[in-house]
Amino acid sequence: MPQLERITLHPIKSLDGLDVDRACVLPCGALAHDRRWRLVDLDGGVVNAKRSPLIHRIRADFELSATPTVRLSAGETAQGSRAPEPPAPDIFPLLPGPTGPSRWLSATLGVEVLLQERPDGGFPDDRDAPGLTLVSSASLAEVARWFSLPIVEVRRRFRANLEVGDCDPFWEDALASPALPPKPTPFEATGPTPSDELHQEIPPLPPMHFRVGGAGFTAVNVCRRCPVPTRDSINGTITEHFREVFEAWRRRRVPRDVDTAGWGSYYRLAINTVGDGRGGNVQVGDRIEPVAHPGVS
Repeated sequence: MPQLERITLHPIKSLDGLDVDRACVLPCGALAHDRRWRLVDLDGGVVNAKRSPLIHRIRADFELSATPTVRLSAGETAQGSRAPEPPAPDIFPLLPGPTGPSRWLSATLGVEVLLQERPDGGFPDDRDAPGLTLVSSASLAEVARWFSLPIVEVRRRFRANLEVGDCDPFWEDALASPALPPKPTPFEATGPTPSDELHQEIPPLPPMHFRVGGAGFTAVNVCRRCPVPTRDSINGTITEHFREVFEAWRRRRVPRDVDTAGWGSYYRLAINTVGDGRGGNVQVGDRIEPVAHPGVS
């Protein structure tokens, strides 16, 4: 039975994650404190790693106590990149405005930024799937093998919330894109079923409902990836031909019980979710238990 091996929060969107043993699930399915804060410029435009590769140089250590804080420091950038000289490491309360880390981050990124906060659900990339993201450890290990990277680096590049063990690579794909069982042939059919019914179009199965410990979710889709995973998570150096290599391998490793008809491309990893509206808690060691669709054996 697959079980939960790792829980990672990303309190400030695009910055480092924080591993925890237990997390609260909000009614929408997001983890409390995950993507709770984000950076915007003075025009309100989102500043993230997709837009500013300099974010990769920033190291963030979070303390999510009653008064959340972050310790920020900055390292080197990709060779040849031009970057401002960063300030000295410092600790800040996670508060919007000048009392928080905004000035430090502005000096490091070379653009004026402000910290925004949304405690109730944070700032998900996909508003139709605002819940947590889930991937298997075996999937991350497989991608690491394709690129001869440490699994910790692949984990940092793809930034999933929950990591599941005791399952095969890409096991999670079938939660979001389940394939129909093979249609019976006329020779396999029993009873008075007309032959035309054997060949009628059958709509795809809806995504699966599943539970992690005390919280319920629906898998919405297998996550389309952005340019961020193509870069080194520490300094932003681009891994040449990352997407092309990824898609070539991914196409070959899709499990048989997965329907990829609606994917569009194979540059996908981990699943997006929505919550069941009840919230709950998850903790390392919880079982992941799919709930079968009614009427499907």
